[in-house]
Amino acid sequence: MNRDTLKQMAVISLFWGALWGIAEATIGYLAHLAVFIPGMAGFIMFPIGFYFMIRAYKDTGKPGILFSTAAVAASIKLVDLFLPNLSPIHTINPAIAILMESAAVFLVFKLLDTRPVQFRFREILIASTGWRLGFLFYSAILFVTAISQEFMLMGLGHILRFVLLESMINAVIIIAYLKADKALKCEKTRPFRVRPAAAAAVLTVAVLVKLALAAIL
Repeated sequence: MNRDTLKQMAVISLFWGALWGIAEATIGYLAHLAVFIPGMAGFIMFPIGFYFMIRAYKDTGKPGILFSTAAVAASIKLVDLFLPNLSPIHTINPAIAILMESAAVFLVFKLLDTRPVQFRFREILIASTGWRLGFLFYSAILFVTAISQEFMLMGLGHILRFVLLESMINAVIIIAYLKADKALKCEKTRPFRVRPAAAAAVLTVAVLVKLALAAIL
């Protein structure tokens, strides 16, 4: 991979990862407040992350972009670590979840030898369930080491909802997006040319939005 390709991958990762970070900070926050649909964040946030990973992949055709895009979004989440009166574990856990999402999509991509834009319901369900099982294992480690017991103490019903119901709804939403994308022939559109200045601007906005929301809340 030559220098220009690496540079373009970095720019694309920053651009789409920063947009993902903004979505996590704004849509994610509002989804957690949506008491009329309990657990709404669990229903929509992985599909939103999947969308940004797919957009980055379309612009490069490189599976490694899934990780780097997620790393940018996770880094924006970690901005909260530098703010007072915020629980580190409540900041770190969402960042870990984002990285696990990209790892699950990447592994399904590799193991099934297909492209993310060609995922069927089965592949989406495996990816969605896979990262959730990974997060459950991570939460179990936090539980037994007494670092954080909050997730595991929510009970079996919450865990089953997290792993099974939310995975199923995630898969339905993502399949609907992919079908709409295919129907509109978006899959064959030319890659979006991201300029370094645009990526830097979006990243700056993402950090400012995160800081502003943290200050308000």
